[in-house]
Amino acid sequence: MARKVLPMKAVSVVIAFAEGEAMNVSRVCRECGISRETFYKYVARYRVEGMAAFESRSTRPVTSPNKTPVEVEDAIVALRKQLADAGHDNGAATIWWHLNRDPRFSGVVPTSGTVHRVLVRRGFVTPEPHKRPKNSWCRFEASAPNEMWQIDHTDWTIATGIAKVFNIVDDHSRAACRSRAVAEATSVEAWATFCQAAERWGFPAGALSDNGLCFSGKCRGFEVLFETHLRDSGIRPITGRIYHPQTTGKVERFQQTLKKHLRHLDRELGVAADLDELQQRLDAFCDYYNSQRPHQGIGRVTPLSRWQAGNPAQPGDPIPHPTPRPETHTLVVDGRGNVNMHRHSINVGMVWSGCSVTVILDQHHATILAGNELVRHLRLDPTRYYQPSGRRRGGPRQPRHLTQ
Repeated sequence: MARKVLPMKAVSVVIAFAEGEAMNVSRVCRECGISRETFYKYVARYRVEGMAAFESRSTRPVTSPNKTPVEVEDAIVALRKQLADAGHDNGAATIWWHLNRDPRFSGVVPTSGTVHRVLVRRGFVTPEPHKRPKNSWCRFEASAPNEMWQIDHTDWTIATGIAKVFNIVDDHSRAACRSRAVAEATSVEAWATFCQAAERWGFPAGALSDNGLCFSGKCRGFEVLFETHLRDSGIRPITGRIYHPQTTGKVERFQQTLKKHLRHLDRELGVAADLDELQQRLDAFCDYYNSQRPHQGIGRVTPLSRWQAGNPAQPGDPIPHPTPRPETHTLVVDGRGNVNMHRHSINVGMVWSGCSVTVILDQHHATILAGNELVRHLRLDPTRYYQPSGRRRGGPRQPRHLTQ
């Protein structure tokens, strides 16, 4: 850092005094706005260096006993590259956490702020615009492990197409309870993923999700299979506000970290060939995420250590199921004899193609009317979208009803 420039009036009186002119030093210093110590310092410099005495100089100390050792800076840079090459988080907090566990640097590990300054000095940090301050968010956290799980699903591209990945995160410890690749994000697959997570972590007391159809039918007036099993198991189902992903922010943030790692593996190894290869990558990442990665949201400890430090919550008694209100839809039978809705496609036969029908959905049953005529009444299979007629294919051709 350069010092302030000496005023020209002070420079002239310093030169005059050094050349032997008599003067009242105290009064001159008051007039120039400098101290007597500064005045005599420049007099001594001028007698030795001449006009060079008044050039701006750095105030940097000759020695810096507390400077970060070069070997520690090199280790910081090496860790940064190692974590980046593996596709993991490589910020100052993560590097600081790993350095503290390296016996080579016992007692000489700098703070995370110093680690950040080293990365900036070495050119590893790209300046970013100011973000919204963290204290502006309304945060919540479960008080114990398994008090609440957050579940969501996301898309990922593999060699055979688009795969769905279900993810479950414990709200208290941030532990990745399960990450599972499936072909389709159905309510059946959501519950299967939930059960696989429970095999290791136990069932939670509550489950938080968005309003995706595989998780909840509350906004649509019915109950999906996933909600049914949750209530039967004594697990309280909770859904966030529509178009408000911040409610499930912990699992959303986990999916960002997961995708960052998967993108790195795709660049290094190529896209996963199938669901099995993708699942292997997911399992390896969850093991690292839970036991080897410090989490800033929980005081820079690993999710596994925080989960083990608490007393896991347990499910309660079975929860009563809500009574769904009947739904009524007026639809037109398509050219293949099907009545298509957002949840089911019901076959009523080609003879009704083009006809307008009324569909009444009452919990697990569907009644289809054409005017006052009963077309079909059936019990719906919640595990499948298409509801076949049950009749054998073939037979004599039947006349079609006139379009109404």
